[in-house]
Amino acid sequence: MKLLYILMPFLFSTLLHAQQTLQEARTEENLFIMKIIAIGVLFLLAMPLVLKKLRSMQPKEENHHKVVFEDDASDEEEEKVPFQRKKVEEVVEEEIDPLEIALEALLLEHQILDDQKVEMTPLYKEYLELKMGRVEIATGSFEFSTLLDSLVKRVQSYDEERNLELVFDVAANVPSKIIGDAARLEELLFYVIENVLLKNDSYLLDLKIRRLDLGDKALHLAFWIPYSEESYEEDKLDIFTPFKGGETRSGLELYLAKTYATLMHGDVTFEPDVGRDASAFKVLVTLYMPNPDELRHYRLPSKKMIGHSVMIVDDQPASAEAVKKMFEYFKNSVDTFSSKELFEDLNIMKDYDIVVIQERFFAKNLLTKLKEVKVNHNIKVVSLNKHEEFVHIEEEVKLLLDGELAKPVTIQKVFDLLILIYKDKS
Repeated sequence: MKLLYILMPFLFSTLLHAQQTLQEARTEENLFIMKIIAIGVLFLLAMPLVLKKLRSMQPKEENHHKVVFEDDASDEEEEKVPFQRKKVEEVVEEEIDPLEIALEALLLEHQILDDQKVEMTPLYKEYLELKMGRVEIATGSFEFSTLLDSLVKRVQSYDEERNLELVFDVAANVPSKIIGDAARLEELLFYVIENVLLKNDSYLLDLKIRRLDLGDKALHLAFWIPYSEESYEEDKLDIFTPFKGGETRSGLELYLAKTYATLMHGDVTFEPDVGRDASAFKVLVTLYMPNPDELRHYRLPSKKMIGHSVMIVDDQPASAEAVKKMFEYFKNSVDTFSSKELFEDLNIMKDYDIVVIQERFFAKNLLTKLKEVKVNHNIKVVSLNKHEEFVHIEEEVKLLLDGELAKPVTIQKVFDLLILIYKDKS
């Protein structure tokens, strides 16, 4: 507005001058000048109104809007954040997994009592995970002997009172390193073995493991797990049906085993073990090897570790035969004896380079003879132990031993033993 007051005299004098000029000479130039002056005057007159309109359109500044730093926040404002976060967390926690809903419904449907839920819930959950497609077969490298050891410990802890002994008759062409899902394979084998044990009172379980040649680069392994003829009626092939026995574990575990085998491109079936004239569950799975073209999977570092004469003393013929094959893999000549045959002629030990004797046979007279034979014939003495936990507490026995083998014996264990007893002592 101040600007307008200052310019008004100037504008007025300009208009008068223009009028005089028009009167004197109305040329086109004077008309053009008049138009420019008129536009300028109108613009100056309208300027205050435009400025006022623009100010009214701007948002009003309010004094209560101010910057609040973290240190200046009030206690009330500080409490709002964790409260809001807590509400979000509560909403997340309230989201229920469909598996849990299905599990509760299944336990209720089968009338599983509270004291049974601890035992049955893991199996029911495995079943539902399979049905929901949540189970995937993993791929990883593992030691086959480690898997067998883990399986044995699990089976023995399942039935400690029976003092069960497992024997693995493993073919020499089964590789030491395997690619596949070790956890699922162990679970599969355990479920089948557990079902066999539930239906008989045997204290010895002899498993045969073979590699099948199906003309490709995959590793096809077959496990024969024998059972007594009275345990299963072969016309009842619905034993793989889950929950057939109500709340019992049997049918559900066999269903899980069969399904895991199917996921590993195999199966679980009834099949006679022709070589041993027995009925058995046949477990077939497809795995892989790091080197499919490898024909010999265990190579000892020195020739002095092979080609020995070996004596095995074991009152379990199946166990003795299995251990024999594993020593023969390393080009050893092997004979098996019972404890009775050994004690009838203790001098027979001097004819062998390695003597493998069951741990419970180390009586006083045997120890005396072993001391003599070791001095005169330099034999290697190995204890064949029923479990991984060695029980020798007599110092006299420990001093005589060159090594120990824990059942079930695998080629890997014999491999490690031969390296141990024939390595350079220097």
